[in-house]
Amino acid sequence: MDRRTLVEFVTAWFLILGGAILTILPIFNVVNVRLAFIIVISFYGIIHLIKNLLIINSKDYTGFSTSLSSIAILVILFFVDINDNPLNLAMVLFVWIILMSLTKLKESDYYHDKKNKMWQLNITTLILFILTGILTTINLYCTSDIQILILGFFFLINGILDLMDPLVTTIMGGRKIK
Repeated sequence: MDRRTLVEFVTAWFLILGGAILTILPIFNVVNVRLAFIIVISFYGIIHLIKNLLIINSKDYTGFSTSLSSIAILVILFFVDINDNPLNLAMVLFVWIILMSLTKLKESDYYHDKKNKMWQLNITTLILFILTGILTTINLYCTSDIQILILGFFFLINGILDLMDPLVTTIMGGRKIK
């Protein structure tokens, strides 16, 4: 397993862990949606920034783009109240999904340009990401503990989708899958 695949693999497991932790927060009566969402988006951005710094030699800047998307959402969260209005939470999450979809589409285009069949997997995970994101934004009109639970499931699924790329790369025996 090369360094880039290992870093992507570890990053995906951290994201899965973050989503799992978010899903159990309502058990401990943590029901502040704003705080939970800010922590998760910050965690997501920091993890991807560290990923980008660890694989800077591979000229892959999706981690940096993901970090910029997370920073943009954090800036938006300073101006929007998501605790009292679920529509605001849904809209902020939807903007983040759009920004992340553009990043994932650019990564798929990179694989396609290199004539690597991984672009098909990336398009599939992109479609699943958009689908789960839309289903998540539709279902955010409940109490705050249910909102945190739904966000936790979304980020858990997102981590699993991020795990697909390094997992398939490892199973197929390297980065150059033709």
